[in-house]
Amino acid sequence: MKISELTIYLKAKENVILPPYKGSVLRGAFGYALRKISCPFPEKDCEKCLLKSKCVYIYLFETKRPEGSAIMRKYETIPHPFVLEPPLNTKTDYKPGDLLSFNLILFGNAIDYLPYFIYAFEQMAEKGLGKGKNRGKLVVQSIKQGRKIIYDGASKTIKEKIKEKELKIQNSKKEVNQVVIKFLTPVRIVYQGKVAKNLDFHILIRSLLRRIGLLSYFYSSKPFKIEYKKLIEQALSVKITKAELTHLDWCRYSTRQEQLIKMDGLVGEVVYQGNLSQFIPYLKIGEKIHVGKGTTFGLGKYQLKLG
Repeated sequence: MKISELTIYLKAKENVILPPYKGSVLRGAFGYALRKISCPFPEKDCEKCLLKSKCVYIYLFETKRPEGSAIMRKYETIPHPFVLEPPLNTKTDYKPGDLLSFNLILFGNAIDYLPYFIYAFEQMAEKGLGKGKNRGKLVVQSIKQGRKIIYDGASKTIKEKIKEKELKIQNSKKEVNQVVIKFLTPVRIVYQGKVAKNLDFHILIRSLLRRIGLLSYFYSSKPFKIEYKKLIEQALSVKITKAELTHLDWCRYSTRQEQLIKMDGLVGEVVYQGNLSQFIPYLKIGEKIHVGKGTTFGLGKYQLKLG
């Protein structure tokens, strides 16, 4: 599965006050800007729109299950082909000249839509971030891939073509009996109809394998072959030897649904012990694609440490 990772740098033009966790603000503002620049019928219901099969907004935000799909037949929508990773710092007060950076991760054909992302970020920055009197305008300074400048905000030009990586399931060359997973943003996993209050390894792996499988099926020409049943059975024998997790309450306001939506989850560190070698390829992929609910907001980001 193809993947591209970019970092967007915004510079504040005015005072801006943002919440400590900026994932919802960034995704909401980006979605609003994207629809504004791509939709010729803003008052029309997306479902009834003549252009819905070719609409970039629909593809990225209301991602429909393709007709004839062999999986997810009970669902109308599928996982989105991007992740917005907000900054991990909790800075809230931005003065003119301060930088705000966040990451964008694109999967499969979504990589081809980068110009739409760039223009939407430009419009998002110009409209401003924050609420009411706390809203302030920003400017896109640059978009980088590693050290390379892909887009220069001053000249409004794309300088370099972005590079793509191929995510692969590569078996671990050495035996691994312990891993430490640090959950950097709230992880929200639904298991047996409820949000998981602990992160037993099999619960984490069920969610991760499902996400990897779905993304590779819908956004790759060669979907991964995953032995779900076998891996989940093996995951049951992996134990937690140490867990330092904190439950974070967080809500976001959905403009579309006109209501607050709970997005609480767990952050912290868990040490898992057992026969883990066969899970390492999937855990490494998970570092890139995140796990659980709310991944487009940046939820479910973790860091893996072996041994």
